[in-house]
Amino acid sequence: MIAGGEIDIDFVREYIQKLEFNTVVCADSGLDAAYQLGLSVQYAMGDFDSVSDEVLKHYQAQSTEFVKYPPEKDATDSHIVLEWVVEKLPSEIIILGATGRRLDHFLANVNILMKPLSYGIPAYIVDSHNRLYLLDHSHIIRRKEMFGKYISFLPFTEEVSAVYLRGFKYELDGQTMTLGDSIGVSNELAEGQEAALIEFGDGILIAVESKD
Repeated sequence: MIAGGEIDIDFVREYIQKLEFNTVVCADSGLDAAYQLGLSVQYAMGDFDSVSDEVLKHYQAQSTEFVKYPPEKDATDSHIVLEWVVEKLPSEIIILGATGRRLDHFLANVNILMKPLSYGIPAYIVDSHNRLYLLDHSHIIRRKEMFGKYISFLPFTEEVSAVYLRGFKYELDGQTMTLGDSIGVSNELAEGQEAALIEFGDGILIAVESKD
């Protein structure tokens, strides 16, 4: 899924070569990024006021299915498109163009990850420096699969109970994390560890894997 935020085209071009995917869905001006990347797009959704005529004509001549809705609405473009994507029950969702200068849109994009989480669908917001996702159950972090060296865990719900970190440089032993905590920021796997485990009870965590 390509949203309308800032995209590092060179990074995305290299990143998607490592992915296996069969469907590209664009939220409004995300179509411009898909065009720059030379991607086939199966679905494009939005009002398309900010999409160039050249790009629109290109995809209208392809097999792209367009879903148009008015510019004045009660949800962001990314929210509308992600809900539509989730209803198709994909095995995994990668969201590009969901970060950038508009912090309000970025925070909204983090919040809408609740929708795929409620369906048990892994969903990731990815940019050139970070991969962000939500966790509602224990999870194994494997060094060879990490996006970057650093990983942070932040409470998304008011409380996340009984948090255990095993195999990390900085471990926790059953601590309750609450909104306002920063104790989970900037961790990494312990030296010599190829995998680490996070376990917790009730609550939801934001996980961010970062290159720097």
